[in-house]
Amino acid sequence: HGHKRITTMIKAAAFFALLSQSSPAAAFTSAPTTASRLRATSTIPSSLGASAAFSNEDLETAFFSIDIEASGSIPKASFADALADLGVAIDDSAADALFDKYDADRGGSIDLDEFKQLMTDPATSGIKPQRDVKFAMDLFKKYDEDGSGSIDKGEFRAVANEIQADARRRSLISVAAAAIGATIVADYSQEYQWAQKNFRSLYIEPLAEETQNKAFPTALLSGDLDVAIAKTLGSRGFTPANTIFAHSVCSDEVNNKDEQLVALMVNRWQEGFSLGGLAGLPFAGKSGFRAFLHHVPDEGKLLVCFAPHVGIDAAGKVGALQRDGQTKVSKACGAAVGAYGVISSKGAATAKPSGGNDDTDLFDPQLNTIVNLLEPRLGGIEKAADPISFVTYQMYAIVRDLIDECVEGTPDVWDFANEVSIIGGIMINRYKGGDFFQPLSFETRVKDGSSKGKVIDLYDEAFGNKPDLVGVLGSDEAVANLYDRSKRAKL
Repeated sequence: HGHKRITTMIKAAAFFALLSQSSPAAAFTSAPTTASRLRATSTIPSSLGASAAFSNEDLETAFFSIDIEASGSIPKASFADALADLGVAIDDSAADALFDKYDADRGGSIDLDEFKQLMTDPATSGIKPQRDVKFAMDLFKKYDEDGSGSIDKGEFRAVANEIQADARRRSLISVAAAAIGATIVADYSQEYQWAQKNFRSLYIEPLAEETQNKAFPTALLSGDLDVAIAKTLGSRGFTPANTIFAHSVCSDEVNNKDEQLVALMVNRWQEGFSLGGLAGLPFAGKSGFRAFLHHVPDEGKLLVCFAPHVGIDAAGKVGALQRDGQTKVSKACGAAVGAYGVISSKGAATAKPSGGNDDTDLFDPQLNTIVNLLEPRLGGIEKAADPISFVTYQMYAIVRDLIDECVEGTPDVWDFANEVSIIGGIMINRYKGGDFFQPLSFETRVKDGSSKGKVIDLYDEAFGNKPDLVGVLGSDEAVANLYDRSKRAKL
């Protein structure tokens, strides 16, 4: 583990050096990819591949970038993930077959020569060499003077000395630190996502992290979730050309940052239709859903992502968030927290929570709807570890039911689409460390002649086991009620 951490820090040095020798804009505008170890890959050609004219140096750079252990070979156990890092969208069985085909010496790993042969295979076609990856790897080799695959203190000192050479480089390192700290709104890029994941431990808020691990125990970084969805759906034939994407998330600006989930998925699928209003409810309704449906490519596919959202502040409080540019902590989701406050205060002299916040005005039609749908779902909240966490999970169930109603209540859905895939969960907003997503459902519905379609559960394939929520919601009964879809919420 120590060696892996050292290797990770080395590539951080290459990242820093990359920023110190090129413009900030160039560092954040490379092709959109994610190098994930989550068992995920991209369905969109991204970083390196063989259909373009590859030089020998290009191939060596590609191999070096995926040789995580710096061992000179890629073992079979990590081969599928290595392909994912290169943007090759194939399932595990196909990856195994490709490995066996090019492991010429049957040594149980792919060396550089075998990798060069692999990159001539049609399975790796359609992917281009990427200049920024090559530049970063070349910089890494430059400072790894002894060729050990890691940078020791002496070698790192050389990096630091060059970084400190002039004021321009120092200012660019500040840009790098800001990117790694996820404190700026940067364009999505391979470097950003890689840095966000690998350097979280340097700047996360410990109490917020502890709370998240308890309340949302299997939450994923936005980039990891995006890639996991893409891998799962890619194996089912979903592509940007035949798929139209819609999202039903709260209109709060914190859910629309360039480097977070909605923007990542819109970028991947190349367009996005907005169904959501306050708290993520699909207030576009059936009319909005029909408009979305009518935009699907002929005999194409629909992809819908829905989620309420919740903030966690530095003190570990659920339902609160420090926003960019503000020192004061505010509510997130303000609509859900406000609706719960309205319900809790019923019978008091005022129908608003303490503070008289205009966000909880019952004349607001969206908030009024949220109050009416949430109130029947609050049974058992007194047993929950945290009431706002409980409320947020109930908001997920409400949005899920309304999305189901849109799909099943649109009788001609199958006249336009042959498959409808729906991913649902909870978006978790963090001031530092990147936003997360707690997946709770992932299913696809295939045209079979019925109004509902044939339902196929994709959750285990994409994410593994579902989270244990008994400690969060307070009882087995509350968990069962959360997943119960027999009593559907309706607008």
